[in-house]
Amino acid sequence: MQLPDFASFFSGRKPVKKIQDGNLVYLDGAPLLGALKLPRVAVIGMAVLMGVAAALGVWAFSQYYDATANAPKRAQEELQANLSREVDLGLPVLSSFVGADNQAIIAAVEETGATIMNTTSEDEADAGDLELAKLPEGVGLDQAAAVRLQGVTKASPAEAALLLNGAWTMNVVRSNDGVSYRLHYCDLSATSAESAIAAAMAAEGFPAETATEAGVDDAGNNFQAGKIDVNGTTCTWRVSVCPLSAVYDISGFPEGAQYVGIRLTV
Repeated sequence: MQLPDFASFFSGRKPVKKIQDGNLVYLDGAPLLGALKLPRVAVIGMAVLMGVAAALGVWAFSQYYDATANAPKRAQEELQANLSREVDLGLPVLSSFVGADNQAIIAAVEETGATIMNTTSEDEADAGDLELAKLPEGVGLDQAAAVRLQGVTKASPAEAALLLNGAWTMNVVRSNDGVSYRLHYCDLSATSAESAIAAAMAAEGFPAETATEAGVDDAGNNFQAGKIDVNGTTCTWRVSVCPLSAVYDISGFPEGAQYVGIRLTV
């Protein structure tokens, strides 16, 4: 039995016949007179290359379509998810720190189990001041530091929402005139300036009847202020708010969101 000629299969060429004319033997030249054909291996190679090119084209188009059509949708969904996350803001009660030194304040805040960053600068530490920042649940120190370094407004709206929802910063400023405790955070659930002020007063235990002033200050902030007694010491409190958009230029945040500042002065 004659074995198949595999070389002929891949090359697409048939074995050349030999013609004998008397004592002369020569190759049949008839194949040279036919149309030129690509070797079968070349045809197979071209088909493979065309298949690869088609696959790459489909992949490139899918990536382009995903970037132009699906990516913005995913970014918006991520933003809304971060804005609507149920987080424990865990505001510290400033009046509980009256008379405490910085180490006692740090210890009290850390006892809550929240992730706290001590962002006090050397100059502030030398002056006896203190600055702390509470991170939202699920946000690591490295991630918060990276966003803080580049600036919240330069982060994506979804990243900004993740970092701001459930975070606060607190400063303790000591001087010859007394001590000022200051707390700042974003109220993303607020519907108005009044609702944000009321929520802040309730969280800090400032009774409405202790308010002595209310209105709009020179900076355009809505505020309420008053006095309370803390362990026999008269302290002045003030809650002021402004639209979050006046502080952070970030698209997609709720229109009623407010930036809240609370101050207790001894």
